[in-house]
Amino acid sequence: MPFTESQALQLLTTAFDNHRFPHAILLAGNEQAGSRRIAYQLIKHINPNTRGTSLESIQDEYLRLIRPRSKSRKILIDDIRSIEPFLQQKADVNHTKVVVILEAERMNEDAENAFLKTLEEPPSQTLVILITAQPEQLLPTIISRCIKVPLFLPGGDISLTPVQQQILPLWVDAVSRIGDDLNALAFRATLMETLSQRKADITAAMTQALKEEAKIIAQGTDTTNWEAKNKELNSALIETEYLAERKQVLELLILWFGQAAIIASGSTAEKPIHPGIAQMAQSMDLHEILTRMKAIEQLADDLQTNTHEGLCMDVHILAALGEIPD
Repeated sequence: MPFTESQALQLLTTAFDNHRFPHAILLAGNEQAGSRRIAYQLIKHINPNTRGTSLESIQDEYLRLIRPRSKSRKILIDDIRSIEPFLQQKADVNHTKVVVILEAERMNEDAENAFLKTLEEPPSQTLVILITAQPEQLLPTIISRCIKVPLFLPGGDISLTPVQQQILPLWVDAVSRIGDDLNALAFRATLMETLSQRKADITAAMTQALKEEAKIIAQGTDTTNWEAKNKELNSALIETEYLAERKQVLELLILWFGQAAIIASGSTAEKPIHPGIAQMAQSMDLHEILTRMKAIEQLADDLQTNTHEGLCMDVHILAALGEIPD
């Protein structure tokens, strides 16, 4: 579920103080949501002697800041390689080396692949912070190696993506009959049908874009090899876009239960995205809300593996919406 700026900072500093800190964090939110302020405060917490009044003003031997700098506003492979000597240096026992990548979605393909190697074999006493408002544009393999901290704007304002807006009324209807196994299976079928149509739409749009690009390339050029080479790439992009939208759907369902849990625990500051969330918080005890949310979280985790999508949906949607065994 998304966090406010203060919630995210408390979560991360507590994890650090309890020696349960990851080596890579993905702050998913724009500057207004507090992503850069969180990074700044976190660095100050980890390395208390750090000087500077903002993330961009920090001058410290234990910090490296990477941002888009080429004419195309991309982060290039040379930018990633430039931090390798820093990462291999041994830090003082009381310090942590920190690398912050601003607008991480602007890494080009070579830069992402080079960066992936760093995430796979992180040096000791190192923290990498990726900041992006568009995490779906990062390689799934990069996202999977980071602890993702989604953020929303101050005041509880949450901007739903198009696919989330499409799913929300279907989910509201399903939640109104929560505890009914047949209703759970019906929502599962509707969800799978909707996702299938989204994938078809993505495929059609990207295939058309590839054809248009081929027309431009074809002006005085033999496109045979170009089309063959890019067809496979296009298929990979289609799959990546589909998986990103599927993930957005599951994040919406987790957000629903998460906001209900916060309200049920007594918070009056939470502004739910739908009135049905407050109704759930009033009619369902906190333990049941968290149990049902865990089912969706497990679904999201299982879908990161090669588990069959349909079977996975069957099990976990039933657990989230169906009858809970005594």
